[in-house]
Amino acid sequence: MSNSSNGVSLLPTPSDSAAAIGGVVLFAGVFLMFMGFNEYSSGSTTPVTAVGRDADINRIMTKAMDSGIRKIGLGIVAVLVGTGIAATRLAASLKKDEHAS
Repeated sequence: MSNSSNGVSLLPTPSDSAAAIGGVVLFAGVFLMFMGFNEYSSGSTTPVTAVGRDADINRIMTKAMDSGIRKIGLGIVAVLVGTGIAATRLAASLKKDEHAS
């Protein structure tokens, strides 16, 4: 599916695919971090009233905070992996440009 006579290819190169995967992983990590911060903050802002002293409410809020912390941690890992993939792609393209000149 590629036309090599004029240098146009319909299929992405492996390096372009790696950059796209890195971008998707980076976006997913940032999204998870925002979701985690939202859950954590909603769990930590229990009103100090008679309802706030209820054991069931405290258990629900603790679960929300724990879920938020897990999502933040997973988001941080995904951001680091996505950044690593993007940095590897950038380093490979810079090395390729140096050899081409």
